[in-house]
Amino acid sequence: MNLPEEDEAFLRGKGFDWSLCPDGDSGLLVIRGFPVNAARYDHASTDLMIRIPAGYNMAKLDMWYVDPPLRLKESNQFPHQAAEFEQHGGRRWQRFSRHLPDGKWRAGIDGLPTFLALINSELR
Repeated sequence: MNLPEEDEAFLRGKGFDWSLCPDGDSGLLVIRGFPVNAARYDHASTDLMIRIPAGYNMAKLDMWYVDPPLRLKESNQFPHQAAEFEQHGGRRWQRFSRHLPDGKWRAGIDGLPTFLALINSELR
């Protein structure tokens, strides 16, 4: 599995340290050292994983995962809908159950920039 060239160019342009590993019929995109708002969370960066489904970018991206896990500094609790953990690619990932609203994914047009905007709105 490969990412569309536009997504690879986007990741390179942002200077991300990333890799894409196969996972059955999908892929696991891992961005190492993804910056996080250290005033809100207990880390300044984390590895970010996005599952790339078969048929992407006609199929939309959904949810993201981090390792090490993130807790809110204010309460030392996991964020809302981010207290579940899953194994992917030999690692234990904290799942952020976040979804683009219906109709916000334009099949065949949208890609990683669209989904990373959602992630950035929460993590940065």
